[in-house]
Amino acid sequence: MSFTFAGLAACGSTETSTNVGEAGNAATPSSRTTNLSGQAQLAPDYKVDPDLRAKLPKSVLDSGLVRTATSVGLPPINFPGENSDEVKGLNADLIIAVEQLLGVKFESENYPSTAAQLLALDSKRIDMTTSTNGDTKERQAKYDFIDTLLSRNVLMVKKGNPAATKSAADVCGKKFGEVKGSFSVLPILQGVCQKAGTSNPVLSSFEDIPSMQLALISGRIDTYVGSDFNVVWDQSQGKPIDAVQLPEAGTLVLGWTLPKGQDGLRDAVLGALQKLHEDGYYDKAFERWGVSGNKLSPDVNIGDQGTGFAG
Repeated sequence: MSFTFAGLAACGSTETSTNVGEAGNAATPSSRTTNLSGQAQLAPDYKVDPDLRAKLPKSVLDSGLVRTATSVGLPPINFPGENSDEVKGLNADLIIAVEQLLGVKFESENYPSTAAQLLALDSKRIDMTTSTNGDTKERQAKYDFIDTLLSRNVLMVKKGNPAATKSAADVCGKKFGEVKGSFSVLPILQGVCQKAGTSNPVLSSFEDIPSMQLALISGRIDTYVGSDFNVVWDQSQGKPIDAVQLPEAGTLVLGWTLPKGQDGLRDAVLGALQKLHEDGYYDKAFERWGVSGNKLSPDVNIGDQGTGFAG
């Protein structure tokens, strides 16, 4: 099944801003926050750039298609549109403009995980991913990354921060939630508590994020760890959620991914994104989806700008 990126709707006038607070402070919703799930996509109108198009491999020039993988599990970066064939969000705004500059169509399939996307690259079923995969030292041995985003882990707290959580140390002895089988931040928090000579967080395990979030809102837990993207999205949906930065959990650079050896496609796509960055469209897209604070100038293999690069 191919996916359509919702980039042809008329531009709305409402924009959003990121709502993650400074270190030690719970975030407060911005008065500009809107419901991102219903927000219209940008409507760019770029002409083909012949110099960028000339970088594309012959197979792409002949077919007019770039076979890509996406996901719909990271709002507001990628999320489902109004039908099963539509993908909305930040990447949809970037993709439609890149398509126009290169004079090609991104023919996309939805893959549920990074692992599945990388397998599809390995088998040559796709040419690249337009989902946001972590750029790590280990992965760079096989893949190139066109990096665009910096992801941060944050402590999710109930609106108003009733447990007065200001840092990782404030989680010590508090009720802490995690989803079963997910990457655990608990050892990091336990290390903070042991260093401070205080008791460890009291862990509650959940089957999924919605049930954990409900426990937070109802006061059955005091906090859990999510991404700063989660905060932007949840607040735009009217959920009573704030956040506290968690620098101890580190940062990760995210990017579109290609197999090594696809230099022409890589350089054409990178050049298109850099052109969008230069003329302001790139900035406008990030601001529109509330993630300006996560923006990186597009470049190749800059994963070492994140503290999680070494794994």
